[in-house]
Amino acid sequence: MNGNERRKALVELLMSEEKPLSGGMLARRLCVSRQVIVQDIALMRAENHRIISTNKGYLYRTAE
Repeated sequence: MNGNERRKALVELLMSEEKPLSGGMLARRLCVSRQVIVQDIALMRAENHRIISTNKGYLYRTAE
């Protein structure tokens, strides 16, 4: 899985859940390190994805 495919899968995982998903859990599901998830989240935020961080994990915020 390349980076673009991984980030697409990451968005799909985040959008499918209403509760926060931890970086560690996302890393295990996508078979990468937690640091890769952190970097992917930063890239996706720079592309205007509405991902927010909480003390329990990441959430994809839908339009208000």
